[in-house]
Amino acid sequence: MDREPRWSPSGEFLYFLSTRDGYNCIWVQRLDRDTKHAVGEPIAILHLHSARRSLAVADTGPLGFAVAPDRIIFSMPERTANIWMTRLPD
Repeated sequence: MDREPRWSPSGEFLYFLSTRDGYNCIWVQRLDRDTKHAVGEPIAILHLHSARRSLAVADTGPLGFAVAPDRIIFSMPERTANIWMTRLPD
């Protein structure tokens, strides 16, 4: 199931949470600049398959998953209570 889509600031990518590989992971879909139709297949950019790092119980809500020009910011329940960021593709 794909959910919580977020546009990139450039409008060239659509980031979303998906369980298409059996886990809640962050995926990206490249878009055509003019039509905004999907180009190619979505790509997983952050796999979260462990019990320690998982979005399985996360409520990312309207403000819990944000895309900036060079990173994604999100909250993720974890035993060590860290904040996680990941670099975005160019």
